[in-house]
Amino acid sequence: MIDGSTFISAPRGGTTSHTPRFAPLISRRGFTASGLVLGAGVALSACGGPRQGGGTSGTLRIGQPLPPVSLDPAKGGGESLLYVGPAYDPLIYRAPDGSHQPRLATSWRYIGSGNTAFEMTLRPGVTFSDGTPLNAAAVKANIDYFRGSAGQAAAFLAPVEDVRATGELTVRITLSAPDPQLPALFSQDFFAGNVISPAAIARPGVLATRSAGAGPYMLDPGQSVTGDHYAYVPNPRYWNRRDRHYDKISIKVLPNENTALAALKTGQVDVISGGYAIVDGAKAAGMRVASSPSIAMGLQLNDRAGRLCPPLADVRVRQALNFAVDRARITRALLGGYGVPTEQLAAPGQDGYTGTPFYTYDPARARALLAAAGHSGGFTLPALIPTAPAFYQDIVQAVAADLAKVGVTVKITAKEPAAAATELTRYPASILGWGVLPTYFMGRGLWLRDAIGMNPFHSSDPVLQDLDRKAAAADERTRAGLDQQIVRRVVELGWFLPVCLSPLFYLYRDDVELGARPGRPLPSLSSWHPAA
Repeated sequence: MIDGSTFISAPRGGTTSHTPRFAPLISRRGFTASGLVLGAGVALSACGGPRQGGGTSGTLRIGQPLPPVSLDPAKGGGESLLYVGPAYDPLIYRAPDGSHQPRLATSWRYIGSGNTAFEMTLRPGVTFSDGTPLNAAAVKANIDYFRGSAGQAAAFLAPVEDVRATGELTVRITLSAPDPQLPALFSQDFFAGNVISPAAIARPGVLATRSAGAGPYMLDPGQSVTGDHYAYVPNPRYWNRRDRHYDKISIKVLPNENTALAALKTGQVDVISGGYAIVDGAKAAGMRVASSPSIAMGLQLNDRAGRLCPPLADVRVRQALNFAVDRARITRALLGGYGVPTEQLAAPGQDGYTGTPFYTYDPARARALLAAAGHSGGFTLPALIPTAPAFYQDIVQAVAADLAKVGVTVKITAKEPAAAATELTRYPASILGWGVLPTYFMGRGLWLRDAIGMNPFHSSDPVLQDLDRKAAAADERTRAGLDQQIVRRVVELGWFLPVCLSPLFYLYRDDVELGARPGRPLPSLSSWHPAA
């Protein structure tokens, strides 16, 4: 059942039917901006006509559902990554196969054991687009700036205790607590590696309308309109011109998926981000599809101490809810062949994933656990969801239907996205929509006591805390097994009720090659190039 007159149900395939974009970090804008709408007759003149020819003489035209929160890498969210990428080379490059490769840093290493000291050596002869040289002092200025900004990288830089230049091109980072994921943090996926010219950091206001990176392109303000379209032209100072594949990149904001698909079919754009609702239409039109099962969708059972909903304090109740949900059926119904049923917040083949299932669909066992916990008559579970996108309604309603069969009534309150994002402590359950990340990062966003954003009641488990402490300080081989134990412990605790891994999609024309790899995160824009 649904409370609240603010509930809005968008039509399937309509303006808000796309699945949320949280990759690789959860994006608060993805949680709040789904209501942006453009009419079906939106003009695409800013994107120009179909691209003629290929190779480095062409323009790559991209359609995106959301505008960037900020063009400043230190202030943006997950939806800003594609807009930041053309102008900012990362220190460390996450390749399409998942490996980390040299980029602005030529080498890096942890010093000693315990993952509390990290050193990077920078590429010589690199300058930012404004002519400022890249050196260790510039990287130190960037880390200090990112730590003090409101972007997503700030939280992950919290353990940084000291940054110092130990040479012209060598920077050493000392941490107050172990962090085994600094190579990932300084890649293009987590913003902190997208270094900014120190001259721009000294005048950060310019970064709203100008770029100041060491990447292959520069933002052209004269050809860009904030919130609508963004143009990027070659950076004449780029250190690696042979690896620049296009003469220009244009990104057009297209919130309506059907409009975006029409633009793709007619050649007005070459690549779009899309949801499952338009994938079949793209395939039928001869478009190519790259996907990655990247977003864990379902319910968060936030009130694990039972402050608002006393039954949730019992692990048997939380496990019963997980046994009661038919994940395979819901995934098929909502995502067809594009989703992956899941009980965990890790993806197959990626960090922390464990292949042995803990929950099967077993309503009889769910009822037995509820009875053993003293709730044979069931109970009411209030849950908060935002009014858009429509997929939130779909998945929570499907979960509610299964839970009703074991006597649990999910009372859904739908609120405008901005309000929903700030009221998690008023509801024992809420929507789950989390991009799959390394286990270390997910702990700090989801299940550790001081996790930012998605542990509103500050739940804590001593086993999880101990496993996390050991994994954070472990070498890579040892950490792999500990990460699996962490993910398994989260499953056993029943703090979440994941249902499916919802894919992220890129839909694109056959004259573009993205370099996507099956089972790996989607490649960043720097990997895209004209097809042979």
